[in-house]
Amino acid sequence: MTTGPTAPITPLTAAQRRIGAHLVCGLTNGEIASEEQLAHDTVTSHIRGMRQNLHCPPRSTRAVLAHSLLSHKQVPPPPLPLLRRPFEPDQDDQRLIRANAEHSRPADVARAARVPASELRTRTDTLARRAGANNTTHLIGLAHTRGLFGGQGATASVQPQAEPAGAAR
Repeated sequence: MTTGPTAPITPLTAAQRRIGAHLVCGLTNGEIASEEQLAHDTVTSHIRGMRQNLHCPPRSTRAVLAHSLLSHKQVPPPPLPLLRRPFEPDQDDQRLIRANAEHSRPADVARAARVPASELRTRTDTLARRAGANNTTHLIGLAHTRGLFGGQGATASVQPQAEPAGAAR
């Protein structure tokens, strides 16, 4: 879990912000490295630096890091996917999204979401698909875009200048 708003963060470098923008779109380190024409180890190093700057535990999930990046307005939220039917998360969906954004250990996510641990992965993957997300990290990014963590959705955060190249996969 992140340390919360009481600990001041260190703003990200320009390179970290570029990598963070790809991360919240659900790209893997390898995909980010390819998009940014960087070595995989360089991307990994930048992500480690982001966790330190934002006071995320070293082993926090990418979803927790994405939540922190967006909550601290260090990167723009990802664009919403075009869906045949609009995604309207119910209370259980919102609880599962929040649990994934705030906890790294599966047992803690399951407990916070009030979901049996044995069903956590299936329920999270199903929710991500329904929301049009590539994975759990992207799901957290889209939840911020929709304003599910407070604010006015995309207007509550940094507005994107341009969509990261790999975002529209």
